[in-house]
Amino acid sequence: MDFNNLNTEVTYRRLLDTPDAVTRAEIFRQELIEPFRGIVDIFGGAGGDGLAQFAMWGMSPEQFVGEKGVHMAGVLDALAQADAWTRAARALDEGYAAFANYADRIPLEKITFGLMAAQLPNLPQMRGYTGFGGIPGWIMTVYGVPDEYNLARVEACTVHELHHNLGGAAGVVFGKDMNIVTVGEYMIGEGLAESFAAELYGEDKIGPWVSEFDETHLDAAKRIFHDGLNRSGFNVVRGYIFGGQIAEQMGFEAVNVPPYAGYALGYRVVQAYMQRTGKKVVETTFLPAAEIIEESRFFEV
Repeated sequence: MDFNNLNTEVTYRRLLDTPDAVTRAEIFRQELIEPFRGIVDIFGGAGGDGLAQFAMWGMSPEQFVGEKGVHMAGVLDALAQADAWTRAARALDEGYAAFANYADRIPLEKITFGLMAAQLPNLPQMRGYTGFGGIPGWIMTVYGVPDEYNLARVEACTVHELHHNLGGAAGVVFGKDMNIVTVGEYMIGEGLAESFAAELYGEDKIGPWVSEFDETHLDAAKRIFHDGLNRSGFNVVRGYIFGGQIAEQMGFEAVNVPPYAGYALGYRVVQAYMQRTGKKVVETTFLPAAEIIEESRFFEV
């Protein structure tokens, strides 16, 4: 695998040192947007406005001036002090090495990776960091406010997104079309990715989307998910996966389950499956979601 690891730290510091707005925008376009042109075109249409698309993700040249620039400098210093760029790159290599026995089933030769800084939305349990790896060929690990908690999870977040990339390229995670993915498939995709992170870096490094799930709602959430496992449609499915509160904030169909319920339940289903079968995450990745759900017996009353 050829990992094109962008040196975003150098780019960001150049942006902080560039007083001219036109020059800042050009640096931003060439060094941050263009490497991710593939996903910009997928979300915004071929030749789409990269600045507008990145702004929707909380990233813009305006982050590097005035008070926002002061904040950004602090973000970069915290990431640098934590050696985050080196750790993320190493995690990509370690994550891909775990798939060595299945490399011939993953038709993907190059992944562009960026450790990014963004103004993240105020969503519950985000804890100042997130990631994106749902489209094979591009991965972002994204920090808004680095702190001791989330900086300890650089590797785990990065390989979570790498798992999405590799499994998606192989056509075994989320299926081949997100428009027809089912609740069960999406749930298992997230459960596998978080289980992969836990297997490589320890269960203590799983994300808040799993660890901070309100257990008092587990039984009710299990019933709702059980009844909705075969529902499809991207906006419908995301209501289950992200939960009602986030769905309302993001503008898609809300389901009465806690934030990130699909992540939390998916993790528990995959863990139950692996405990019953003795299989590891990579091996489990190539199995149908329905088989994992059934054999886990997680939803049995």
